[in-house]
Amino acid sequence: MSTVENQVPVFEGIPSSDDLVRIADLLVQAGLETIELSDGKGARCFLRVDAPASTPHVPTSGAPSAPVETAQTDLAVKAPYFGVLALTDLAEIGTLVRQGDVVAQMRIGTLQVPVTVPVEGTVVDVVGQDGVLTGYGAVVVRIEPTV
Repeated sequence: MSTVENQVPVFEGIPSSDDLVRIADLLVQAGLETIELSDGKGARCFLRVDAPASTPHVPTSGAPSAPVETAQTDLAVKAPYFGVLALTDLAEIGTLVRQGDVVAQMRIGTLQVPVTVPVEGTVVDVVGQDGVLTGYGAVVVRIEPTV
C-alpha cells in the first residue's frame, strides 16, 4: 500500500469535517481542484479546493512572483488533463512560441496529452515542474502575448 493510500480516510456516509480537511490537503498536494467520493450506497461528497497548486513554485528571479489573482498582461497556459508533467525544450523563459506549439506533455500510463500554447508570444515564467504529478487546470507556463 502506498503512502497516499495510507493517508486517504475511509468513510461510511458523509465524511467528518476533519476528514474533509485531510482530503482537501491531499488535493492541494497533488495539484488537483476537485474530488467526488461515494460509498456505493448513494452517499456522495463533492469537494473543491479554491487554490490548487501542482507544486510549490520557486521564482527564477530574485523578485517574488505575482499572485495569479492579480491583473497581469501575461497569459497562463494550463494543463488540459492531469498526469505527470513532461516539459519540452520550448518551456524555457525567453523562448518565442507560436500558437499551437507544445510546451509540455501530460502523461498518465501510456496516454500523452499535449499542453499547447493558445497564442504567439514569449515564455515569461515556467510554473510547472518536470516529472511532477500535476492536476487539471494547473498553470504550466505563463506567456507574454505578442502584440
